[in-house]
Amino acid sequence: MTPGHSNVGTDLAPQSSESPYTIDVNATTYEQGKPIEVTVKGAGYKGILMQARKKDSDDVTPVGTWTNPPNNTQLVECEAPDDALTHENDANKDEGSVYTWIPPDDIAGIVEIIATVAETHDIYWVKIPSSEISPVEDGSGAEMGASPSMLLMVAVFIGYLISNRK
Repeated sequence: MTPGHSNVGTDLAPQSSESPYTIDVNATTYEQGKPIEVTVKGAGYKGILMQARKKDSDDVTPVGTWTNPPNNTQLVECEAPDDALTHENDANKDEGSVYTWIPPDDIAGIVEIIATVAETHDIYWVKIPSSEISPVEDGSGAEMGASPSMLLMVAVFIGYLISNRK
């Protein structure tokens, strides 16, 4: 996710300082096909490259797709159609621009949005992560793990075992 920016034939390295940009998401969980809104917080910027990836994985293949890019941005293909988005030109992108990520049909595990943000051509930060987004176990809206009814059933069973100890 490092752009090939150069100045007078010299490659420009990403900034080593902490990024002044953050990647905010409007959800902590995702469901197949249910859009997640992603916002870049910080001063205006000229360039962006954004993907969703499995968290803590060596697999850098993007997961899910992007849709309805804001002005001055476009969808691109890294591994599959629309699996990343980038800038369309060097016009300033608004701080409040909202990008829309569509989770994949197959559960991908915990994901995070990863972005490269270019303040200018020469000044950019790479691999800025969002907070993690965990999958919902099924389409019911329950988070991963045991459902309340399952927990109740386990509690009743444990109570039964305790009351029937000899």
